[in-house]
Amino acid sequence: MKTLVHVLSIGSAETLNTPYETCLRERGHALAVVNGYKDLFRAVKIESCEVAVLHQSLSPDELHEVAHFIRRRWPAARILIVRPEEWWLDDVLYDDRVVPGVNPELLLSAVERLLD
Repeated sequence: MKTLVHVLSIGSAETLNTPYETCLRERGHALAVVNGYKDLFRAVKIESCEVAVLHQSLSPDELHEVAHFIRRRWPAARILIVRPEEWWLDDVLYDDRVVPGVNPELLLSAVERLLD
């Protein structure tokens, strides 16, 4: 039996959340959605996070702040960013990147790759 994976989606990803959530649920995972980085700091009810997906709606400063928050709150969590830029490659805060506009199935594959 597969283990329930808690995925946290941070940032504005309205077009992605519904199909992405459907894909996750079909595979027996859970998805929590936080609309912005300020909301994340108020989301104290989120107890578990194995993968955090940070969307391109976050500014570089917000992205950095959110990544630090995730590393402190859930040290074992993997961080996947959805951004067109590749500057993150030298930053140890982030584990992987997908380009914006990726379909939910490919994004889910990236999440599962991080868990392997």
